[in-house]
Amino acid sequence: MTNPPQPQQPQQPPWPPSGQEPSGQPPYGAPPYGPPPQYGPPSYGQPPYGPPPGYGSPPAPPRKSRTGLVVGILAAVVALAALGVVLAVNLSSTVLDRNAVERDVAAQFEEIEGVAVDLDCAEEMEVRRGATYECTGTTADGEDVTLRIVITDEADAAYTWTEP
Repeated sequence: MTNPPQPQQPQQPPWPPSGQEPSGQPPYGAPPYGPPPQYGPPSYGQPPYGPPPGYGSPPAPPRKSRTGLVVGILAAVVALAALGVVLAVNLSSTVLDRNAVERDVAAQFEEIEGVAVDLDCAEEMEVRRGATYECTGTTADGEDVTLRIVITDEADAAYTWTEP
């Protein structure tokens, strides 16, 4: 019995291709693929030795001094405090010290009338030219008195008193 003829398979090229070693590299002494390696300093346009650009984190920028910022903030705080004091002085009204008015008027009353008086000025007395306030009291003789205080000068906080 004879074997029927079998179809022939196409011939494969021999492996490895001629002129190459089984490792896929050209045979010893053959020129390598690509341009030959360069030795010596890098040519113009090539990066210097070291990691390629963009590799790793960039160096931290130098730290700036904050002295100017601190001085600016302190100056602003001082300016705001000064503004607050100026506004408080200009916008607030000046008032007479009630204890001082009671003491001074009582001393003058005793000098003029010849009898001591215990005065009470209950109202806050704002220094405004022409403003009128009343103080009440009792003399050492037990007599009730009312004294009128009139502001005569705002700049000096001057006043006069009379018995109405």
